Order: sequence, then structure tokens, then C-alpha cells
Amino acid sequence: MTGERTVLEIASGALGDYYDWLQGAANGDVLVYWHGSLQYDRQVVIAETDVMRTEDRERIRSLNMVADRVLKDAKSGSLSLTQLRLGEGIYEYRATRRRQSFGVTPVVNHDNLVLA
Repeated sequence: MTGERTVLEIASGALGDYYDWLQGAANGDVLVYWHGSLQYDRQVVIAETDVMRTEDRERIRSLNMVADRVLKDAKSGSLSLTQLRLGEGIYEYRATRRRQSFGVTPVVNHDNLVLA
């Protein structure tokens, strides 16, 4: 059983889009929230004085907000985090919705995935 796959665009408003997805997602639905190297990409610093790269700076801020929230929601049990390796040092970061059903163990398909 595979859920619906959604790709989140990391830009202004991405955190709101994430909350909308989380609220409406069914058990097993997958949100792809980043492509690349999350550990590296979150550490990029662009000076506030570099006005030519304002959009890049805002995108990194949005990425950090979404990644922090995804991690908190995963720790609370609402999500299962996985990574799909696309190439050397390049991953697709996925959050799979877990609806809590007491007394029933949720089934999440982890074929070809690496646990985050």
C-alpha cells in the first residue's frame, strides 16, 4: 500500500504548505521536502548585505524552518522520516504520514530507503 506522493516547494510560505499537507495527509502519504544534502544545505550562510542573493537566503531560511518542524513532528510520532539516495551525496528527503491508531501497528513501506 503506497500513499500519495507530494513534493513541497521550499520557498516563502513553505511552512504553511507543510502544515496544510500534514493536516490533510492520510496514513502512508509521502511528502518530499528536500532534494540534495540536507546536512550541508542547511549550513549555507549568505550575508544579509548580499542583496543579489536575497531569494537564496530566504529559501535557506524556509528550508531550516520546514526541516526543524518535520523533525519535531517525527519525534512526536506523526511522521516517519526516510531518505532515498539519488546519487553520490544527493538524497530525496521524505516524510511519511503516520496516523496514530492505538492497538494497531502502522505499516510503512521502506523499500529502497535509508532511515534518516
